[in-house]
Amino acid sequence: MSLTEIIASKIKQSGPISFKEYMATALYHPKYGYYTRSSFPAGGNADFVTSPHACRLFGAVLANQLFEFKKYLDISPDSPFTIVEMGAGAGYLAADVIRYLEEAYLDTPGSSYRYFIVEPIPETRKIQSSNLGQYAQSVSWVNTLEELPAYTGCLISNELLDSFPVHVVQKESNGWFELYVDVNADNQFIEVFNPIDNAFLKKYVNLLPADLPLPYRTEVNTEIKKWISDVSASMVQGFVLTIDYGYTWNEYFAPHRNRGTVLGYQSQKVIDNVLQLPGQIDITAHVNFSDLVRWGSEFMFSVTGYAPQYAFLGGLDFENTFKRIYGEINPFSPEMGAVKMLIMPQGMGESHKVLVQSKGISSSKINLSGFSFVNHLKAL
Repeated sequence: MSLTEIIASKIKQSGPISFKEYMATALYHPKYGYYTRSSFPAGGNADFVTSPHACRLFGAVLANQLFEFKKYLDISPDSPFTIVEMGAGAGYLAADVIRYLEEAYLDTPGSSYRYFIVEPIPETRKIQSSNLGQYAQSVSWVNTLEELPAYTGCLISNELLDSFPVHVVQKESNGWFELYVDVNADNQFIEVFNPIDNAFLKKYVNLLPADLPLPYRTEVNTEIKKWISDVSASMVQGFVLTIDYGYTWNEYFAPHRNRGTVLGYQSQKVIDNVLQLPGQIDITAHVNFSDLVRWGSEFMFSVTGYAPQYAFLGGLDFENTFKRIYGEINPFSPEMGAVKMLIMPQGMGESHKVLVQSKGISSSKINLSGFSFVNHLKAL
């Protein structure tokens, strides 16, 4: 059976499923899910390109920030700084971070580290190990956050939270409803709406602006709250560095954003109808960074900084790091073309945001280089 047939069969037997369940199955079905298949869908001419695919400089510049984190932590200079990456993709970011730590900080006191990747999918682990090459020996893999030992350090994620399955809700004249997926007589997936019966969702939609235009569709990413709770459980002290495309609360629920942010991607092209070809297209939803901050505070995280990717990278010795890797800057070189993708508004510079949260550290003592140019904390 194809994944379409599997989902359709379940709906015919048990009734419509929530969009969240549909998205989870389409992306993470053990055999046919988009992220569990053997060929990785990122980089080059694949379905999507992330910052590590664009340029080695991205990981190197982030390494500068990761190393700076250590001076704020209660660990001795000789103790290893723990870096945890979740959503490591093909492993390029880990390789670039480790390479730069070992090249630029090898002789710097306090430069020892240990690197964990949280990855439950065996095929993806193999791809990561292969792309890490000689640096694979510096990495330990775990299946879940729960398997991590108690640690002091940093958890980093790049374009992870946008792939969490989301609830889709819609406001009509008679209240809020949740989107479900059904099958019609032609065996095509269709949208249907049911009253919201989830207590968490009911409470959430009551917080949304009362004057939203009708109909108004949006998403609620409840998995983010579970995720930050799990992150907190194993982190004794440290930072959470989240990089993703998304908005603050006011931006997310702006009146003009009445169709929500759920989109599909295939061959780097937008697919509007995500109820087709499950397992063959990427499905994403923008991150609500205000939710991450609000829920993080329930699990002992304080917000340290929030900025567009271009500003964050620009504060981290960007120019000297570039020269260390590539030599003198040539504005017409292929490397500069990749750099522009990282920092220009037409690329990822404005659409991608960076949020840093801290646990067990007084916020008044933290002054991170990544936010030396811009810090939009008040917008959250």
